[in-house]
Amino acid sequence: MNSKSNKNLIIITEYYPFSAVAEVFLDLEIPYLSKVFNSIVIVPRLLPEEAERVERQLPANISVDTSLVGQKIRRSLSEAINIAINAGKSKYLYSEIFRRPTILQDITSVKKTVCYLYEALRVRNWILRYIEQNNVDLTKTIFYTYWMDSATTGIGMVKHEYNELKLVSRSHGRDLYEERHLPPYIPFRVTTLQQLDHVYLISEHGKTYISERYPYFKSKFIASHLGVRATGFKSEASLDGVLRVVSCSYTTTVKRIHLIIFGLKELGLSRPELEIEWVHIGHGPLQEKIKNCAASQLPKNVVSKFLGFMPNSEVLLYYKHNPVDVFINTSASEGIPVSIMEAQSCGIPVIATAVGGNPEIVLKDVGILISENPSPKEIADALKFFVDHPDDARQLRLNSLINWDNHYNASKNFTNFVNTLKEV
Repeated sequence: MNSKSNKNLIIITEYYPFSAVAEVFLDLEIPYLSKVFNSIVIVPRLLPEEAERVERQLPANISVDTSLVGQKIRRSLSEAINIAINAGKSKYLYSEIFRRPTILQDITSVKKTVCYLYEALRVRNWILRYIEQNNVDLTKTIFYTYWMDSATTGIGMVKHEYNELKLVSRSHGRDLYEERHLPPYIPFRVTTLQQLDHVYLISEHGKTYISERYPYFKSKFIASHLGVRATGFKSEASLDGVLRVVSCSYTTTVKRIHLIIFGLKELGLSRPELEIEWVHIGHGPLQEKIKNCAASQLPKNVVSKFLGFMPNSEVLLYYKHNPVDVFINTSASEGIPVSIMEAQSCGIPVIATAVGGNPEIVLKDVGILISENPSPKEIADALKFFVDHPDDARQLRLNSLINWDNHYNASKNFTNFVNTLKEV
């Protein structure tokens, strides 16, 4: 890696470094950033719930500033009035309505736009104070938002006072794909993109998606994969005739974990002699509902286990000490899941829906890509492959590890990213 620059970096996050769950991928990126930038300040916007809080050891040249931390917007009448008054005073609200008048046809869009602007203005005001109070040398400072959201918009507004300010952002999934939202709209996209120097998309699919919608800003969009570290081991396949399937995700609607259950049900009923074990790693709001669904739907030859939340290090230990035949992802929308990168780094082949960036990482020689909205039979047929074609399954295991090293190796990807970043 190149020697340390004389530049400073300010990273705006949602919860990092205080959450054990959110933005954990930054743990892998931080060491590379710390080696290139003179000093780094991490600025979270929110604090996680007590149960999710964690203390992280950060490199010596990284500090954390909590003065931006605010409360999530409450649903009280007085708070709603305060938000509306503040947003209503801003020229940005009216320019957004002028640019997209259909906002006024839907009260949900109006509320979303106003709340988004309120948070953007809060961040803008904080940045202005921060620059003044800390005498920030903007010629040697880069502002980096981990999500292309209201914080990015707010920092971009500061460019009207300080046009030399440099601003970049990563963009993943929920902050990129408008159809993930109801209504399918993310406020202030043009306003945000106008002020950004670069947007780093975590997948080629994401880069194509935003380029097609906002072609005027195409030169700002850069595909920059995330990555995971080398594990130093290869996961083993089952040797006792049991088909062992693993999934790893939050239990939320977009992850569609119920599709895994119905695919396993179809397989279990069609192959009653086959023993199947499904392990799900992760937790979330639908946890109990998913557990109940599995208990009521799965036949006796399909055993389900829910391990709940596990840190990434424990997930890898599970892969090291337990046989895994295939990893499965049935999401409705994705960037490129780090969970799939982790599986491939351990030599585990993957079944995944053809959504978002999944087709980039689940190539035909490393796994099985199923349709965007697969039927239980399609999922079952994909799982059967690993029972009926053991020689091909072994080759997929080897290819998965090669694919990780070629495209999702943290050392390679983050080294390239930080060297690009410091040249902004």
